[in-house]
Amino acid sequence: MEDLLKFEKKGIPITIIGLPYVGKTTLVNWIKDEKFTRPKPSIGVNFEQIEIGGLILNIFDISGHKSYRSTIWKSYIMTSVGIIFVLDSSDKDHIDEAAKWFWIIVDDWLKGRYSDKVILFLANKSDLKNSLDVEQIMNKLSLTKMSNYSDLSFQIFKTSIRENTNIDYSMKWFVKKVKQLVELQSIKPEAILISDTSGNVLTMYDPKKIVEDPDMFVGYLKALSGFTNELLGHEKFKVIKVEPHFYFITEENQYNISIAVSDERILPEARRLSFLIFHYIEENKDSLDSKELNRYVHTLFS
Repeated sequence: MEDLLKFEKKGIPITIIGLPYVGKTTLVNWIKDEKFTRPKPSIGVNFEQIEIGGLILNIFDISGHKSYRSTIWKSYIMTSVGIIFVLDSSDKDHIDEAAKWFWIIVDDWLKGRYSDKVILFLANKSDLKNSLDVEQIMNKLSLTKMSNYSDLSFQIFKTSIRENTNIDYSMKWFVKKVKQLVELQSIKPEAILISDTSGNVLTMYDPKKIVEDPDMFVGYLKALSGFTNELLGHEKFKVIKVEPHFYFITEENQYNISIAVSDERILPEARRLSFLIFHYIEENKDSLDSKELNRYVHTLFS
């Protein structure tokens, strides 16, 4: 699991999901070999590393059975740069179930927490006579609501892997958007300060020495955050500008994380790092060691 929490030097994490028998593994095999196959249904997680458009993608093809949807889907989705959601456009009996899980991903898992993602929605099996058209699919799944999510790059394509309909075109769009997002995420923040709710600094990453007195500065940011809470109500995430930097401040589970960035465009990357650090803290809450936390923070920048 630790490998999923950061970019590997040779691969960008991508998750392919959807209900069973929609063509997820068939899609992976087509991307890899450019030919249609009839693979056995996936059990658990299949992994392929494939180079497309100059990018090396670590593709995690995850089973769509209910037990996997309610357990491992979330971890892979939250730590991936891009998500490919595959739907059987001819299976009218399960479209409501597909819609439910799509909006669990967007509204419950990504919204406001970790929403800088690329989502490619493939309405597969369009070669079948009883397949729904794009407008019907968008209406049944309320996909027009995706326009409300400015941090999510989203597109829907009606495809047929069997007949190679729109596969090339959809993957070109996906790779282009993933590349743009990765380029932004490669611009690292200026500093990270992690403290407890009392204002005690637990660890700090500040290679450019922008913070002269960490304890005093954490207290200053805490005061600004409290003032913002009084004005706007308490929010887990907030952005405060202290010239010449923006500070992305997160408060959760008795810990505060303040991440300084020099450019507004890097704020989504600050949110990503914040999520990863809190995930690490939660995983190690029973034996959290400041030295290990400091080591982990530094690995996020290596």
